[in-house]
Amino acid sequence: MSFREKSAWIALFAYALVFGVYFFALWQAWDPAYGQPLSIALLVAAMVAFVIVVTVLTIIAALTNPQAANAPADEREKLIDLKAERASSYTLSAGVLLSMTGLLFGLNGFLIANALLASLVGEHGQALASA
Repeated sequence: MSFREKSAWIALFAYALVFGVYFFALWQAWDPAYGQPLSIALLVAAMVAFVIVVTVLTIIAALTNPQAANAPADEREKLIDLKAERASSYTLSAGVLLSMTGLLFGLNGFLIANALLASLVGEHGQALASA
């Protein structure tokens, strides 16, 4: 398995773990009166956890095979990345349009912000899974 493939699996694992826990905790504890501080605190914790998980696992992967970590991407890998990004952009577009619709119907701004975050995480996850 190439280093880029390992990196994609690491990122996909980190997105699923960290943001799965984030959205589950937010869903369990959501209260419209306290949505803003809860959302901000959970998001900060999720971002710190995401960076730590990805950094530690990427360092471990790089230390196991340092030559592969420095290898440039070949044409096949670049083509796979482009196709994955094209397909995942539809997920992001749908999430943004649904979030805009929620704003038009007067939903809470922090719910909309989390819906946009969910569509962004979904887009990255789909791109990683497609690659």
